[in-house]
Amino acid sequence: MKLLHIIPVLGAGGPTRSLLTFVKRTRSSHPGISHTIISLQAGDHMPLLFELRRLGAEILRAPGMEKTAAEISGADVVLVHFWNTPSLWRLLTADLPPARYVVWALILGANAPQKLNTRLATEAAGLVLTAPSSSDQANGLEAAPVVPGLADEHRLAGLHAKAHDGFNADYIGTTNRGKMHPRFIEMMAALDIPGLKVRICGGALEQGMASALAASPDPGRFECRGFVENIGAVLETSDVFAYPLAERTYASSDISLQEAMYAGVPPVILPHGGPSRFVVDGKNGIVAQSEGEFVAAIEHLHHHPEKRATLGHNARQSALALFSADRHVAALVETIEAASRQPKSGLLHDGHSAPMPASVLFLMSQDWDEATARNAVDTWSTGRTADLMAYAEGLDDDAFQVEGGVLHWRKAAMNDPLLRYWTAIWLARHDRIAEARHELSEALRLGAPASVAGHVIGPQA
Repeated sequence: MKLLHIIPVLGAGGPTRSLLTFVKRTRSSHPGISHTIISLQAGDHMPLLFELRRLGAEILRAPGMEKTAAEISGADVVLVHFWNTPSLWRLLTADLPPARYVVWALILGANAPQKLNTRLATEAAGLVLTAPSSSDQANGLEAAPVVPGLADEHRLAGLHAKAHDGFNADYIGTTNRGKMHPRFIEMMAALDIPGLKVRICGGALEQGMASALAASPDPGRFECRGFVENIGAVLETSDVFAYPLAERTYASSDISLQEAMYAGVPPVILPHGGPSRFVVDGKNGIVAQSEGEFVAAIEHLHHHPEKRATLGHNARQSALALFSADRHVAALVETIEAASRQPKSGLLHDGHSAPMPASVLFLMSQDWDEATARNAVDTWSTGRTADLMAYAEGLDDDAFQVEGGVLHWRKAAMNDPLLRYWTAIWLARHDRIAEARHELSEALRLGAPASVAGHVIGPQA
């Protein structure tokens, strides 16, 4: 079987590591599957890319539409490693050849901007989730199989806890506001634990958290280590995995959480996002219901090492049961093989020839249907701007700032007047008035209706 993978980018995080584990395991369990990988945009993490090539995968980096269409046409199944990005939505709504598309949703899909489009989910030949759908997702997703992100437990082979000074509370993973709780620094600063070290492994902190760290009473307790490949060296001296995620996080079955549990490090989390589907309070970790409870839980585990050891043991046992890569690889292959027996069909394309405006694609990524999105943008363009102005004003900051949000789309499509106008609204919300006026001016230059020029841009705009 020729399996074509399409992924927005081969980054250093969970999506690429899941793909790597899948290729590695199927190499022995399903040698008849050949893997071709299309990475749509710049930013590939070269060590993982080279490892995929070493395993025999063919990798095409931003190959262009003609080559991509040819690869899709020649594939038996196309596995879309899905999260919302402009590059992926431009591809999915293009005039692609019929194929057997399977969507593997690497996001929870419940919150803006990382929502899962209902039409995409239903038109695909197969849909696979990475965490059980939430009760407020009334779009028929509950029947879809769940294949969590594929952690390679062999990456931690031979790891044993090491004696160390002090108490280490560690966060490993993405450090943007779409994942990390925006008050992470304040919560960790509130801990009353002698000899505490808070080790943050991931990207650079966003400006708000960096400022909070600098202003904290004891900045020296924090170690921002940036990207760390050898996480075993961190986890072997870790006492608690402190993983409080944002209330509207897109996180599903984060590999960093899985790896901490494999290592026997008890997780302490908040009840947000997919991780709360896998951590059972008091059994294999602690699910705190508030910031105060989160702080108290870590302090409790510091004072009760026997409880910490029990939760850590249970975390490892549940990780072995919940996250078995071999079992989940087999389940994903089963969905792919079922799709291979279906006829090829199109996906998200209604016969239009011209590329859709980026603002229409953004609305579709937020689970608007195409006709409604087109009509809304056309209506705005004729000067009836109230509805889409109200829509933008109703979006929270995550819907603007997180990957796949308005600012991401604006950066990818600087010539879209509506995205520039929405950006002006957000800038004004944050009292960045000069920048807001510049964005509004650019929106008008690009063809925004003249009526928006009369909108007062101020702190309450």
